Amino acid sequence: MLLGVYWYYGFPEGLYHFDFFAYRPGIGGSSGGPAELTATVQAPDPAALLAAVRAVAACYPDGYLDVYAHGPLVRLVLGDWALTDYTFYLAGELEKVLRQHQATSTAESLPPDTLRLHRAAPQDPTPPYSYGDGSLQAVASRPRKHRAEVALLRLDCHLPLAHQSDFLTALGALCEQFGLDVLYYFDHKIPPQTNLMLFFGNGRQGVGGQPLRYTDTAALKTAILASLATHEGQSKHLGDYPRPLPPAGPPRGAAGRC
Repeated sequence: MLLGVYWYYGFPEGLYHFDFFAYRPGIGGSSGGPAELTATVQAPDPAALLAAVRAVAACYPDGYLDVYAHGPLVRLVLGDWALTDYTFYLAGELEKVLRQHQATSTAESLPPDTLRLHRAAPQDPTPPYSYGDGSLQAVASRPRKHRAEVALLRLDCHLPLAHQSDFLTALGALCEQFGLDVLYYFDHKIPPQTNLMLFFGNGRQGVGGQPLRYTDTAALKTAILASLATHEGQSKHLGDYPRPLPPAGPPRGAAGRC
């Protein structure tokens, strides 16, 4: 599973600018589609341009890329339900190729029956996340700075107040083991117990074309719940969690923020 900062409903204003690619936000809902970066160009030598595009795609295999061509027209589509920095970096590398091959933007459309010449798709090596499991929930923030959203894992639990510090220290070690940049929490003390609302995640992924880091959520859940049991804790809160949420525990790994 890919955790961290992504874009779906809005473009990362102030972080990226493109001359060829146009951004189309995701729609959301059951019938919604992915957010997309699209570019349609004319090229003097479309065959040479397509070869260069394939070379860039081979260097950056962790992004979705569809390529269509008809005569001198070439259309590039980068789309996903969670566009990371990796995708925007790939778009920038493709724009370099478009300039090198003297491509020019065009509003001309390709015929609707144009065949796709190339498709690249990232391969997540981790087991699929189980959405039916309530112990470690997949959640997302609302759009914030630069219109970014964040994919996180959330755990609600309670344990003896005397074990809270050691448990959080153990979770910090697990985050390092699983390559997670961010751990933060809210707490609500009900002596001698305490309720914890914990969030696990990453920051911006793929900045500068760095490889994406996927999280094995099944293995992470097993390790977290084992640590929770060691510290005499259990999943879920005692009673209802108060509103508004009380602030506590600064985010771990400030580099994870956008």
